Amino acid sequence: MRTGWLWCATLLAAGLAVDGAEGRFKKIIFGRYSENLESFTQFARQAKLAGATHVVITAEDLPWAMWQMDTPGDPYPAWAVSNVGLLKVSIPDALRPFLPQAYSDTVMGTLRERCEALRKLGLKAAFTTFEPQILPEAVYTAHPLWRGPQVDHPLRSRVPRFAPSIDNAEVLAMYRESIQKLLRQCPEIEILSLHTNDSGSGMSWSQGLYQGPNGSAVGKERKMHERYRDFFGALQAGASEARPGPLEIDAEWVREAAPELVAGKLLPGMAVANLEGPGATVYKADAGFLLDYFYPFYPAMGLPLPVRYLEELEEANRSGAPRLFYLMGDRYDSELYFQIYDAFQKKPTNDDASRMLLLKAIAAGRVGEGNAGALVDAWMALQRVQRDADILNFGGTLFYIASVHQRWLTRPFVPFPEELTDAETGYYRPFLFQARGEDRARDLGDIQGTRQYEGLGGMAVSGQLLVRMQTDLTRARGDLRRIAATREGAAWKQRLELLDKRIQVFGILVENCRNALHYQYLLDFMKGGRLKRPVEFQQHLTDITEWRTIKEIGRREMDNSIVLAELLEGNKDVLIDTAKTSGQESIRVLGPDLAAQLRRKVKIMAAHWEDYERLFDEEKKGPAK
Repeated sequence: MRTGWLWCATLLAAGLAVDGAEGRFKKIIFGRYSENLESFTQFARQAKLAGATHVVITAEDLPWAMWQMDTPGDPYPAWAVSNVGLLKVSIPDALRPFLPQAYSDTVMGTLRERCEALRKLGLKAAFTTFEPQILPEAVYTAHPLWRGPQVDHPLRSRVPRFAPSIDNAEVLAMYRESIQKLLRQCPEIEILSLHTNDSGSGMSWSQGLYQGPNGSAVGKERKMHERYRDFFGALQAGASEARPGPLEIDAEWVREAAPELVAGKLLPGMAVANLEGPGATVYKADAGFLLDYFYPFYPAMGLPLPVRYLEELEEANRSGAPRLFYLMGDRYDSELYFQIYDAFQKKPTNDDASRMLLLKAIAAGRVGEGNAGALVDAWMALQRVQRDADILNFGGTLFYIASVHQRWLTRPFVPFPEELTDAETGYYRPFLFQARGEDRARDLGDIQGTRQYEGLGGMAVSGQLLVRMQTDLTRARGDLRRIAATREGAAWKQRLELLDKRIQVFGILVENCRNALHYQYLLDFMKGGRLKRPVEFQQHLTDITEWRTIKEIGRREMDNSIVLAELLEGNKDVLIDTAKTSGQESIRVLGPDLAAQLRRKVKIMAAHWEDYERLFDEEKKGPAK
């Protein structure tokens, strides 16, 4: 069995991968999460063998700027802390009094090491981030005319957050200085990809701002193409001052009504909404993803997405784009994605039949010809699960914005959450993404200030999708067990067993979401005591369907929590993403003591088990004594 990089080397020797790739794309950018410099260098080496010209050096593997969480009770900067940010990493002189140098030094050191590794391999670098990104309020107090648009989400923040105004000449000069300093240390950076109008970033007077078009009154009448042209121009000027060679820049999530009109007035190497000026031609094609935000199974880890990657390679091949970004957001089987990429370069697929043949050939190389069909069947089941997860994506997958951001996974499900003490809520309440009142924080259905899954209809539709996902997960696990039982599968037994556990963990997340939605629906239905009645005999409670159902959900949630805790405690391999230290636990990352938190959740639920009777017994008015 050949590993991804050996297979890739074989294709290169035959003149296939490079010729095929370069015939379609002038630049090929690979990216992946890296634990350390060694893993980054190894990945870059494999990427070069596959034909990559550039490697992304910025991912969520860099230190997060937790200092941006500067206002207790305001969760909004949680969306920005993972974004590197030009000004906060390569600090211009004017911002030195306001931004921590230690953070800059740490991140810049890592970027410099990665570029040095790429230099030795003859590769170039790509830099991805969100800009123009929020700055501390003290900056605008000292320099009022630098204040640009308000960029926070009105339902997800407690204090206003402002990005700098790129209509201001001094702000543009800071960006020019920032990129100049960055490229003097990291001259390999040739591609800059920005997300605007999201996650603590925003362009003045853009239609895509969460607060609506807003910004400094100075420069309000400027055209949007002028803003992007001058912003990109300042960055490119700073780059040319730092080192010879171009700097290509594109901005995503611009959310303008007619981005082609903006792109049409830009210069070559400048793009918005994937349209490059001056002809508004397609700028790049993407296959895969880099941020955890786009991983449909997060926080579960290591569930492969081979069908999705192959379909997106097909779309990229048809796009006519001169640049390809191939991003391995699944951190735990890059070998698989190298194999898919290499095989596609040798013989591109273009329909279901050819796609299945390619995947079956890869599967046969892993588990033997006789088991190839079963492995592809498991991959197809995960593909269906991924598509259902995408349907439940409202500002992030349900498993990310609810199980993690709202701590559905670790918070207790109890009939009267308002009666929980500070000691009972203290381990999870600081990590809820909730900017509104405590009544909203106690509501499982309130997700970042919105209720996407509210009511009987929302609960029922979501529940049906989650049940369907469970069916496909069960099917995938059955396929893996059958493979492991064969002689060919025995060589892969440990890897198959690990994948089976990872699928089991995600199944618990699916069940957690299903339980939370149904549980909150029942609490909402019972609100106001509409089902209260005299309770004198056993049947007066047991005949109430809602009483039996909500207790059954609560018990199911308790048992699933213990199963997950035992899985986590009994395995050294990563099954679910958690912070490395307790100090790194945040709104967006579960704590390293996840198993202990799950057991604590169950203990609290058990302590409040008698409270369910008070939902219906009109004689039990207050908390149980």
